[in-house]
Amino acid sequence: MALWGKKDKYVDLSEKMRKKQERIESIKSDFTDSKKEETPASNPGFFSFFGGGAQGSVGSPDPSNESPEEKRKRLSKKLSDMTIKMEDLENQIYHLKQRMEVLERKQKIGY
Repeated sequence: MALWGKKDKYVDLSEKMRKKQERIESIKSDFTDSKKEETPASNPGFFSFFGGGAQGSVGSPDPSNESPEEKRKRLSKKLSDMTIKMEDLENQIYHLKQRMEVLERKQKIGY
């Protein structure tokens, strides 16, 4: 897929991109699996959208009452969310760089 010159003078990033997409899909599937495992409260109450429901626990649950398995699940969920956000931002930066290069080329040519 060399456009100019010899085959050794280009970098093929398609395999890296393919692996990255597979990793994103596996993280998303892990994330959806962990969401399915969580069971919602039977009666969340009026203030459930603030995080705690009628019990008055706003924010995260008391860490001393969590089992190590629950802590691990919560941590893995946070890490997967952060990873997905970072990859989205990385893609946005890449697209902005591409747009800037197009604009710079147009400015130099004199469109």
